[in-house]
Amino acid sequence: MFELFAVGLEMQKRMIDAQMQGVEAARDMVEAAQRQVESGMAATQANEAGLKAMKNWMNLWGMRG
Repeated sequence: MFELFAVGLEMQKRMIDAQMQGVEAARDMVEAAQRQVESGMAATQANEAGLKAMKNWMNLWGMRG
């Protein structure tokens, strides 16, 4: 009877370990997604700044953008 209990506890411990690994993997994926969003926003801002600079340059030379 005690052996069955010990086996049950071991199985439960393994399940918890597997779940924790899944939680860590999910957290890593969320962090990676956040970094992608942040770098995407930075790229968008840089692109907008570039467009603004281009329009200013074109206005300086009397062109219409």
